[in-house]
Amino acid sequence: MNHQPFDLETFPLDGMRLIEASAGTGKTFSLAGLFLRLLVEKRLDVRDILVMTFTRAATQELRERIRTRLALAARIAARPEDADPDDVEQRIAAAIIAAAEAGEPRPSIARRLRDAAARMDDAAISTIHGFAQQAARENAFDSGLPFDRGTQVDDAEVHREA
Repeated sequence: MNHQPFDLETFPLDGMRLIEASAGTGKTFSLAGLFLRLLVEKRLDVRDILVMTFTRAATQELRERIRTRLALAARIAARPEDADPDDVEQRIAAAIIAAAEAGEPRPSIARRLRDAAARMDDAAISTIHGFAQQAARENAFDSGLPFDRGTQVDDAEVHREA
């Protein structure tokens, strides 16, 4: 396996990639940046991007962090002169937007990012278990599984009982 250091601004967006990271290394920061890049560079919709994590709490935190990043990037796209070059999130957002500006006008990028931030509740951000349940439910005919597989178990309650 070819191990390379992770660089948010140049990380390939095509194909399947594995990112390994320890606690406290900026995974949420990096995922929010990759989400931004996919929206701006690939012009994807928030519903076209799948993000999976391990806990429900992490999914909610990630959803909010991405929403905040997109709103910030929309402001930077609309008013690039307001970007603070000393703020790493703003610097990265400004660089991503500047690189895309040749193919799409800034007002259009700003509009798309505002729309994406407003529609983050539609984004496919879930736990691995939640995604598997959704995929089974949405593909019940193809898989031969029943439509209703019951309610999702509250892991915290099961843990307390054990």
